[in-house]
Amino acid sequence: MDEVTAVKMNFRKEQWKQLILERQASGLSINNWCQQRGFKRTTYFYWLRRIRQEACQTVPDSQAIAPVPFVQIGAETAPNTVSNPLTESKAISSEVAIRIQLKGADITIPDGTNPRTIRATLLALKELC
Repeated sequence: MDEVTAVKMNFRKEQWKQLILERQASGLSINNWCQQRGFKRTTYFYWLRRIRQEACQTVPDSQAIAPVPFVQIGAETAPNTVSNPLTESKAISSEVAIRIQLKGADITIPDGTNPRTIRATLLALKELC
């Protein structure tokens, strides 16, 4: 592919990225949006597939991501009880209120967790990230 063709294709791809974002933000169905804009559905899906394929190629290999070290904020002393050096032990609900999955880390904060524990957890995450 010559340079002019490559530039044209890149320009079209960028245009379609914006158009796809506009369609998603519009709340219209693909059929209605294409009809209003005068596009064929097949053209919309062609560009959507190309953009998605390109995005998948730029996603890093999961093996290349460095493991995140574990930082323990408090020690569990009994079922449904969390011990925190900043507060006394208190029973908490087993329902998950917050779940954070970030770069290989999986942090679950149950409903009823002391705000100081949440703050300490978030500060530890900030240090790691």
